[in-house]
Amino acid sequence: MSVRVDITLFGDQVSIQEMVRIASLAEDAGFGGVWTGEVWRDSLVPLAPIAAATSTVKLGTNVTQWARTPPTLAVAAGDLAELSGGRFTLGLGTAPKEWNEAWFDISYEQPVRRMREYIEALRLLWTAGPMQPVSYEGEVFTISDYIRLRGPLEEQVPIHIGLTLPGMAGLAGEIADGVNFNVLSTPEQLRGVLVPQVEAGAQRAGRSLGDMEIGTVVCTAVSADRAEAVQWAKHQIAFYSGVGSYFEPMMQRHGFGEEYNEVRGAFQAGDPMAAIGSVTDEMVETFAMAGTPDEVRGKLSRFDGVVDFVMLYPPTFLLEPDVVLAEHEAAVAAFASR
Repeated sequence: MSVRVDITLFGDQVSIQEMVRIASLAEDAGFGGVWTGEVWRDSLVPLAPIAAATSTVKLGTNVTQWARTPPTLAVAAGDLAELSGGRFTLGLGTAPKEWNEAWFDISYEQPVRRMREYIEALRLLWTAGPMQPVSYEGEVFTISDYIRLRGPLEEQVPIHIGLTLPGMAGLAGEIADGVNFNVLSTPEQLRGVLVPQVEAGAQRAGRSLGDMEIGTVVCTAVSADRAEAVQWAKHQIAFYSGVGSYFEPMMQRHGFGEEYNEVRGAFQAGDPMAAIGSVTDEMVETFAMAGTPDEVRGKLSRFDGVVDFVMLYPPTFLLEPDVVLAEHEAAVAAFASR
């Protein structure tokens, strides 16, 4: 069965007004979901006008970083679930180790433990009422006598874990409603490493993969000029290779260890254009869907039987705003009512 096609919007070089317009285009084009990320913009704020401008498409964050306190995120997620009429899914992720430590002053020593407690706390907080406080005590989080003045949520908000590595995949299988695999995750990596870990975690909890919704982000560059699309995809591969050391095992698995070190080294040295120049055409073929509309639609079948949905991610990093906007429109057009 063919996978569902969604789109993820990070807002780099794109205004919130344009994000809303693209989301509406995606809904009209028959897309299954619209997701917003937390890199260049807040993940939650753009979803409010998107929820108001759409009526049927699924909405979610891909992902909300765990830097907020659980009570703060519990309120925001509950409000988005209400505003969207129950269409909202909360995607949670850790963000790179470097960002946690340098930006948020968050220890990265126990990421799986922290994520487990974060989700447990969120779900508990959603059950609180004005006269029924709840408390949570874990190794990482302690919350005492929390009250929810509007009362408990009628329905718990679905939670997906955004992940790259096997340890978090196992946790997702145990406790999450779904999984959003990170960008650059190949069908081979998913089949051979990550999905089996999710399944093992689900079995530990007495569940199966069928109880979850499985998706992945795919860098998607579309142009009538194939070489142009390939070049644009290199921008995004360079960015993710540069900011996240957790992509190294995946690069090594596919035989790109040396190339990855060169790209990451240039990025970390403050030369992103050299990093982009170090991304090879073979890396684009492996880690992205890039080419003409027909070619890109054909590449989607790689994920059949591996995931339930694919989130198209048009390239943005160090591209001109008009190119970024055109790429979003081209991605929607390429998969409209397929």
